[in-house]
Amino acid sequence: MSADVRSIAALAEWRADLINYGDTLAEAMAGVNLEIRRAFDWLDEQMTLWKRAVRDCEDEVTRAKAELAQRNFQTWDGREPDCTVQEKALRRAKARLEYAEDKVETVRRWISRLPKLIDEAFTGPSRRLGTLLEADLPVASTELGRRVAALESYAGLRADYAPTPAALPTPPAPLPEGKGEKALDNAQTSNGAQEATPSVTPSLQGGGRGVGSSATEEKS
Repeated sequence: MSADVRSIAALAEWRADLINYGDTLAEAMAGVNLEIRRAFDWLDEQMTLWKRAVRDCEDEVTRAKAELAQRNFQTWDGREPDCTVQEKALRRAKARLEYAEDKVETVRRWISRLPKLIDEAFTGPSRRLGTLLEADLPVASTELGRRVAALESYAGLRADYAPTPAALPTPPAPLPEGKGEKALDNAQTSNGAQEATPSVTPSLQGGGRGVGSSATEEKS
């Protein structure tokens, strides 16, 4: 299976972004877990607070009942006393007690419901995501880094794969100043003289005689 890789740098940058994404996601997961823990702690604090409020309201109701009972005695002349203030105080104390008891029940319901809601909406997906972050993503990052290194080695982009200066061909030493031009002129003059000189090939026929001898024999 072949891959059409156009830019090794883009592949390396994508690997770095993938690692940063994993780190950001891990931080987000840790933040969500912390908020869930804080939610449970807050519910525990609210339960303690409202239970204490219930006890305080019960004491207030007890005092309001006692005040009403003391006020409810007939006067010496047989008239019914005015207990309007005490009755209002008792009604307010009972209302506050009912409110505190309702809060206790609400907090108790949330303490029992919250784990189920978290389990249904968060625990399953977070467990799969945790497996991805702890196992799959590091393996993928390592494999991707290995492939990037192999591509860089293949393309000759890494410094340790470049040829060393000793392996490069050694350039010829420069000629002394002025002597190079003189040597070039002498070479050109020598080549011109060789081209101007005709080449004479002696004939080997007739016992080594020259060209003139052959012409004389033909006339005779």
